[in-house]
Amino acid sequence: MTLYVRIGVVGAGYMGRSHAAAYRNVAAIFGAEPARPLLDCVADVNMESAVRMQKDFGFLRSTGDWREIIDDPRIDAVDICAPNGLHREIALAAARAGKHIYCEKPLAMSSTDSRQMMLAAQRSGVITLVGFTYMHNPVQAYVRELLDSGEIGEVVQFRTARDQDIMADPELPFSWRHDRALAGPGALGDNGVHALSLSQMMVGDIVELCAMVETFIKERPVAKAGSGYAARIDKEGGMRRVENDDVAVILVKYRTGATGTIESSRIGTGRKAGPQYELQGTRGTIVFDQQYLNEVQICRAGGQWQTQRLSEDHPGSAPFHVGGGMQLGFNDQKIVEARRFVVAIAGGEPIRADFEFGHKICVAVDAVLKSVDEKRWVSVSEIDPWPDGSVGEVVR
Repeated sequence: MTLYVRIGVVGAGYMGRSHAAAYRNVAAIFGAEPARPLLDCVADVNMESAVRMQKDFGFLRSTGDWREIIDDPRIDAVDICAPNGLHREIALAAARAGKHIYCEKPLAMSSTDSRQMMLAAQRSGVITLVGFTYMHNPVQAYVRELLDSGEIGEVVQFRTARDQDIMADPELPFSWRHDRALAGPGALGDNGVHALSLSQMMVGDIVELCAMVETFIKERPVAKAGSGYAARIDKEGGMRRVENDDVAVILVKYRTGATGTIESSRIGTGRKAGPQYELQGTRGTIVFDQQYLNEVQICRAGGQWQTQRLSEDHPGSAPFHVGGGMQLGFNDQKIVEARRFVVAIAGGEPIRADFEFGHKICVAVDAVLKSVDEKRWVSVSEIDPWPDGSVGEVVR
């Protein structure tokens, strides 16, 4: 008998539709075992958007109130694709209801909120996942294997950037993404957290950092209609001050002793995807660029560079790579992510990018903001002495 995991999605915008498409493809790509996602309900404050998404993706129903998803005992998991400022309230309600939670990044607006969300989920014993999509490209698992095997020796330097030019046009209207109360940080909170997630995955905990941020497009036209990237200009609506950053630059020191630089921009002209990173070790170097997401560059001792293209032989790649050179795409990463969530629920096993992982990213973001405000190096322990929730509070 096929096990179904009934999903309720909160948010019918771009990201909600991306998640819905991923769930629809899980069984087609990987098969129905050990469980199959069932799109039960979609919620959005804009009921017209919710109804449209219901019809487009085959949800059983739609609603204008996300609380109906929380209150429905038939729904197993809540998928949060709402604006950042709503993540905490929805996640805490879901945890109290004993529902598994898949929350888009960033996990929360602050590390205080993310810690509360992490502890609530731990107490409830639910499976959690934060939507750091780029971690789920099978190439990242391959790179992690190289690091674990000592292929490039001890990592001494990590460089990464997650740049886009999606907001490079100064005529792009003001939206919730520019509103500090709804979005939190700008490039740092939207793009930079992806770079931070790969930093955490590849090198581990940051212990100290120093940062700067800047807003270069200081005003944007008021929107007439639409939301987020779909907002449209009201030509007679005037201008509104942008409340968060366009660019962030961070210097970091890791617990391992390695050093690093982490950068992010939402106005990086000509930069479309990202992230890119470089891992320099004592015996070699690894380079990856998301715009070439099916390959990784490796330089081993002796200085000979090799391009390793993913194939069906690499773990996690077989469902997409039917032969060497076949390509995995951006949206396929979301399918992998959605499947890992469903499999974790079916097996009761946690996922690497859970709420504890997401909380560490929020701690790093708050350390960046403190560094910017106080113009100094900041230890992450100043933000949260126990980022994993293991000390100072009972978590079960």
